Amino acid sequence: MVANRRSLYHGAEGAASTRHLDEWTMETRPYFIIGDVSCSVTVGVMSGIAVMATVDMGWPMPAAMFAGMLFGMVVAAGGIIAFGLCFGMMELHMPAMITGMLTGMVVGMLASTRAVAIETAAILGAAIGATVYIAIWVADARLCVDRS
Repeated sequence: MVANRRSLYHGAEGAASTRHLDEWTMETRPYFIIGDVSCSVTVGVMSGIAVMATVDMGWPMPAAMFAGMLFGMVVAAGGIIAFGLCFGMMELHMPAMITGMLTGMVVGMLASTRAVAIETAAILGAAIGATVYIAIWVADARLCVDRS
């Protein structure tokens, strides 16, 4: 019964084909775009809050940056799992991880030099998340145009 199942990646003989490489297109359905943006923004907000709650002015800046990056990656992994169940893990992975790392590093360095309010960390994380998603979406669009 399982032997009769076919995927888009297999040709008539059942061997892997390269047909899917010729059909390289961007995701443009609103459901997935809204899901991707909401994942990046949520990961940014949660990373900013997590790092702000951990790092204070007693931390040296390099240590705060490194710890923020690690906290951001952990938060991003949780966000990818939570949002990936509905929107697909592969589309969410890169923007969420970059957002988590950048937000963690920026908020960590900021928190090591001055007191940061929770609202500031959340807004900064949301802005970084939206910016990262837009940058990756534009890069993906350019790659798809170059490919076709």
